[in-house]
Amino acid sequence: MRQYHRLLKEILGRGDVMYEPRTDEHTLGISAWQSVYDLRKEFPLMTTKRVPPRMPFEELFWKLRGERNVKPLIDRDIHIWDANAFDRHLGKSGLKDKYPKHSQAWNEEFSRYQKRIAEEAEFAETAGDLGPVYGYQWRHWKDSDGVEIDQLKKLLEGITKRPGSRYHILSAWNVGDLKDMALGPCPFWHQFTVYGEQIDLTMVQRSCDVFLGVPFNIAQDSLLAHMVANETGLKPRFFNHSYVNVHAYLGVPPRANFWKNPVNVEEFQRNFNEIDARHKYLWLKDWYSEHTEPESKSDEGKDHIPFILEQLSKPPRQLPQIRIKENVPLLDAIEMPTMDYAEVKGYNPHKWKSKAVMAA
Repeated sequence: MRQYHRLLKEILGRGDVMYEPRTDEHTLGISAWQSVYDLRKEFPLMTTKRVPPRMPFEELFWKLRGERNVKPLIDRDIHIWDANAFDRHLGKSGLKDKYPKHSQAWNEEFSRYQKRIAEEAEFAETAGDLGPVYGYQWRHWKDSDGVEIDQLKKLLEGITKRPGSRYHILSAWNVGDLKDMALGPCPFWHQFTVYGEQIDLTMVQRSCDVFLGVPFNIAQDSLLAHMVANETGLKPRFFNHSYVNVHAYLGVPPRANFWKNPVNVEEFQRNFNEIDARHKYLWLKDWYSEHTEPESKSDEGKDHIPFILEQLSKPPRQLPQIRIKENVPLLDAIEMPTMDYAEVKGYNPHKWKSKAVMAA
């Protein structure tokens, strides 16, 4: 995970502040980055904080099934899409002004929404719909004649029959459908390249929440590389992760007001770049807390900077290994409980209170 720590340091040490209107939050970020993970050696599951593997794996299987409703994830106790589904529901119901983001009213209505989605099938069918997101595009892309294209099946067939082709692509970026999506796809381009008996995956991600999202993305697409390799009789080699707009969330005012002052940003980054030992990240975490306003109760955890500083204070540990059931076809595997199909062995992460709040 040293590659990931280098990325965290680049953002905190040299990133720029930007206001993001969709989430109504401020971010500290850089425009691009690149990481390469060698899947022949280890499985890149975060060790400086705990990432339960079932969570990114369940989301991947959900995508590969071509789902677009949040209910199947909620039924599996996966809640990473709840807020996006709720935000879309408010928009389609004309209720966004009544429940503005980062308000107590929004939080209370969101709790009611989650309860109804879990308990009321008819409500979930419409209110849980995210639109034609991610995996729906992988399995149900419509051509100009309205005919559905199953990109996943075509991908697997293409790799098997024409391994040297440069058309081994899953694209989720359907410009015509963006307006109907709860969230435009962040990882939007997956391209596989075959060299002899080895296969590499390159994923391009247009927007990267570096603390919460990126660890999921790394684990998820590394598993995807293993699954496609297994299905096509190849060996997974490299997962190439291309980041665009990589950012850390800074929360909302009054907490985020610290970052509106260039003098504060300069002082924080100067202090950060002078750190020469892991334990000093905890000193900077305390300094930061002393120089910023406390987060309100309804906004706790939206500022990710303290979490990142805590994580940087942890030394990376040995990465785990992964074993998947080799005799199970991919299209059958995605109907299984994820941990019956993919077994992660030797995972020993640092455990601490790392539960930040995802922007929606």
